[in-house]
Amino acid sequence: MGLEAGRRKASVRRPLPLLQAIVFVLVITCVVVNYAYFSTRVEPLGPRIALSKTQHAMRGFVVPMFDAMIPIGVSLIQELRRYGNNDVIQVYHCLGELSPLSMQLLHRADDFIEVIDVCHEYVTQGNLTLEQAKDFRNFYIKPLALIHTRLEDVILLDADDILFSDPAALWDVPAYKATGTIFFYDREINENSYLNGKHRWTNDAGVDVEENTLQEMVRMFESERFGLRRNQPSDHVRNSLPFNSQGAHEQDSSVVVVDKRRHHIAMDVLWFLITAWRYRFTYSWGDKENFWLAYELSQSPYSFSPHGTSAAGGRQGHDVQTVCGDIAHFFPLDGRDDILHINGNKLINPYTKIDAVNGYDHSFQASKLTDLVANLPGYFAGLRRRGPTPIMQPNSSCPQECMYQRGAIAVTNAQRQSMVQRISDTFEVAAAVDRHVVVQQGVVLPIVTDADAARAVSSINQLRRVGYQGWVQVYHCAGNFPSHVLQTFVRIDAYVQVVDACQGFILNGNLTMDQIPDFQNSYLAPLALIHTSMSHVVVLNVHAVVLQDPTAVLWSDVLYSETGTVFFHDHHDATSKSFLNHPATYIDERGRSVAGTALEAVVHTFNYSKFNLDGPRTLSPSLKASRAWNHQSASRQDGSLFAVDKSRADKAMQVLWELITTTRFQHGYSKGAKENVWLAYELSQLPYAFSKFGASYVDGASPWTAQYGPAKDDELLVVMTALSDVASIDDLPANVCRRRLEGTTDDATCLDQHNEGAQRLTSSQVQALQVRAVSEAVAAVVPKVTHDKRNLALRVVVGTLHVATTVYLVVWVLIMLFSSGPNVVTAKFYQPKVTAAGYTMISLMHVGALVVPNLCHRKPAVTSLWKPLQPPPPPVTVRRLSSKTQSRIIVRQLSKRAATDWFDHVFIVFNFIVILCQGRQAYEMLSTMVDPTKVVSYAAIVLLYSVLSPCLVFINNIQTKYTLVCYADALFSFTLSCGHPMFSVAIQALELIVVNPNLVRDNRWATETLLFARLF
Repeated sequence: MGLEAGRRKASVRRPLPLLQAIVFVLVITCVVVNYAYFSTRVEPLGPRIALSKTQHAMRGFVVPMFDAMIPIGVSLIQELRRYGNNDVIQVYHCLGELSPLSMQLLHRADDFIEVIDVCHEYVTQGNLTLEQAKDFRNFYIKPLALIHTRLEDVILLDADDILFSDPAALWDVPAYKATGTIFFYDREINENSYLNGKHRWTNDAGVDVEENTLQEMVRMFESERFGLRRNQPSDHVRNSLPFNSQGAHEQDSSVVVVDKRRHHIAMDVLWFLITAWRYRFTYSWGDKENFWLAYELSQSPYSFSPHGTSAAGGRQGHDVQTVCGDIAHFFPLDGRDDILHINGNKLINPYTKIDAVNGYDHSFQASKLTDLVANLPGYFAGLRRRGPTPIMQPNSSCPQECMYQRGAIAVTNAQRQSMVQRISDTFEVAAAVDRHVVVQQGVVLPIVTDADAARAVSSINQLRRVGYQGWVQVYHCAGNFPSHVLQTFVRIDAYVQVVDACQGFILNGNLTMDQIPDFQNSYLAPLALIHTSMSHVVVLNVHAVVLQDPTAVLWSDVLYSETGTVFFHDHHDATSKSFLNHPATYIDERGRSVAGTALEAVVHTFNYSKFNLDGPRTLSPSLKASRAWNHQSASRQDGSLFAVDKSRADKAMQVLWELITTTRFQHGYSKGAKENVWLAYELSQLPYAFSKFGASYVDGASPWTAQYGPAKDDELLVVMTALSDVASIDDLPANVCRRRLEGTTDDATCLDQHNEGAQRLTSSQVQALQVRAVSEAVAAVVPKVTHDKRNLALRVVVGTLHVATTVYLVVWVLIMLFSSGPNVVTAKFYQPKVTAAGYTMISLMHVGALVVPNLCHRKPAVTSLWKPLQPPPPPVTVRRLSSKTQSRIIVRQLSKRAATDWFDHVFIVFNFIVILCQGRQAYEMLSTMVDPTKVVSYAAIVLLYSVLSPCLVFINNIQTKYTLVCYADALFSFTLSCGHPMFSVAIQALELIVVNPNLVRDNRWATETLLFARLF
């Protein structure tokens, strides 16, 4: 850092504090402004699965949905965003109630949502049995979701709520801040049911007494179970309509506001109510009474709206002060008379409700929109306090939907327009659902591990690059991935569906929860094949790199036309005694003990009668001719790619189920799941076809498997890769064995240098492998560095700059700390220990720039996904938010995106260190230099770096970001530490030599030159 002159003192001016302060303020301002500016205005190029966009949110909305609610649910999300709300929205469902299409519509409508299968999670954790969980596929999912959600400030909404303002304002209501709750009253319905249901019991005095359900629950609640003293009911209960037999209902749960940080016992009581007492007492229509009762019985404070219920509808012809219609609520604050929402399913739903719970007729008629708009409510019941009604139900002249003599308020034009917009949005989504064509053909991609998720995105991109534009179904098993990982697939491509292969089988009783781990591996592929509703299927391994559109090649092949299948041969090893060729003893159909192989054991012991099949009287010619049957190979099928026509394979799918759920545990005949599909066809006595060509090889660290297309003149179709083992792009395969018939020699010697059996990969094939390698490298949070000869010169330059700067700084540190020669003593260092520490930190930065890439290169870490190239045009369209609304949502979330992984954290820290050190240097030079104008260029470089360097954090392509960071730091540090001082000394020398030789006697010139020289 700064140096003072030696013994000879020059005529140095007084420090310039104002100029110093300006430089310092400019540096700090540039850094702060740039980080703030780019964090709020740079939109991500695509979603990442390493971190959920919403994972840090601690307040938000919980909205239960199922398939029939998707149109009104998506329109509710859009309505919230129209009001400027940017909070997370958690969509809860139970045991797969949301189809892949519903998931796609949700995620393409909004990025800031989470979809959670709460029942599946509780079953997996052992909190609920599967049968218990099925009882929550109704209203009761709402309290279950409240217990489950990680959010602290929660607003529960019904999907059919029609909002007239941002409900986030409820979190600011004084009652919520005081008690952590806001509940809303239900209608005043006076009938002898639910909380007002009548019962008789004998008290301790032996007197027969009548009481209602609420009184009975308060009396019988087991307070001791929750560590509570038995207590008298609260004032709210004693004054409530149900407790005084004046009403059957207390709470409406269309909006429930809860602070979960408080009153944890209330959540325990809520669990008790919905898992135990709901079966003992008939106290609630659906879930609604459970929320306030949980707080009451747990002796926790709670708050109800100060207003009674309203209604949205029309006035009675004979009584204009009575409004009948859907339930509505005023904003829960004294002094406010605005309507918060209507709970109006029938006002906006394009579908017709056919039962009281979840039954809907999904037939869609666009003309219904006109009818709904024409019949919008015209009035709200008036603002009032809750009180008893004189009307006893049932009453045909004044049904329970009527607010008797409560007054009427006309619906405003703004409220009407809001309802019209909501209906329009709902019908737009319903039309998208109606336009959706059932997927008849496509590609199945099973994913098992986190790394598979990243590879699947790369595979989808590759499929698009080779021309495949159809559907891709990404299969997983029973939620073995976080929800935000699965949701990423839906966002990145319009023709991708995410499907849980296991959950449907669990619900149908075909699989148990204990069997799930048996399919969270390669056996997911045959399970997905059985599960998919597509008829024409290509199953693709995520490790496979397709070089042609596999659907175009396989579905058009004559083998597929004749048999409905195309399988590929695996490599064979005649010496192996494992898997299909594993020695096995079995009892044949005649009851004899036979020594044979695992394949023979499967064929001769399979339960054919279970499927109405004759025993193995005749084996197929394909099996008889196979190497596996003739004890010459341990495997037969390569599982990286195969095609099946399921419309011709009902029996084969039944047999396949038997193989993967039963037979595979009896005989170890397959490495993974790959032998099961062709075996299912063989055992079900259906025709099937293997390509007549054997598996091929491409070169690499170890030879990779490759497959040629089954047609006579076809080219290389797929390469089964191990890209995680590739050190650089230079190490990717360059040669492939020529196509050979099955039955010829199978080994990798064809790749030997002088063997004529190999040929060069074409430029397009090489490029496909390179793109896939780079794609998978980019999919890692810690950048996996790939190399290319074309940027070798740049890497040499950058490495040289890092090394030169490091050596230079280390030399100065050693001089300042350990040297004591006369020349050093006469030069008074400015704060040598501080300067040495600063130089050491900057040196470590440059060492890190050289070492870290190699570490990252060897150990790629957690995966993340990136948005691919433009997907094909979506078959359905959902109304998107305006750019203005989206920007408001993005502003809050992206401020957290600047440091989503350790690399960004490290860069930001060292970025500030460099700016601070060099800013301090500029400050000291301004204090020391006789002519401050000589420091302007130095200060300008510092300011330029302060402006530009924060931008690098927000580059989404990690390879690009890492490269630019290395270049910027190397050039900046070299320029200020070596380049700028050297240039300054050269200018001083030129001035002496060319302009004025007498400067050698100028003390000011000598001081400046000495300072620049020592800085260098």
